[in-house]
Amino acid sequence: MSEKEVIKKSSRPQTVETLVRDLKNIGVREGMVLLVHSSLSSIGWTSGGAVAVILALEEVLGGEGTLIMPACSGDLSDPAKWENPPVPKDWCKTIRETMPAFDPELTPTRGVGTIPEVFRKQKGGLRSNH
Repeated sequence: MSEKEVIKKSSRPQTVETLVRDLKNIGVREGMVLLVHSSLSSIGWTSGGAVAVILALEEVLGGEGTLIMPACSGDLSDPAKWENPPVPKDWCKTIRETMPAFDPELTPTRGVGTIPEVFRKQKGGLRSNH
């Protein structure tokens, strides 16, 4: 969705303050372990974008809480099984031989949105190797 479309569907801008209030209203509490699957455009236009969402989540969870987000890298898989989009079969050998190895600090997320990718790059975050 384009930013113009997000602005049009938003009744007001979201801010760290409004997000903190909304998170508390839906039951997010300090010290929780929270797994977040997110859609920035579904939240509405947000001043500060993904960074503001992460800051709001961290503020509500506090120092004792744990924030978890998916950090999938689905493009680091067997290209013969890719469907969205598929690649020509004669490309698969080349892709397998040249695909960079997974590096938790370097390999970007894929297909999980802006918020997890920004979260992945934050100082102090941990990314599993699986």
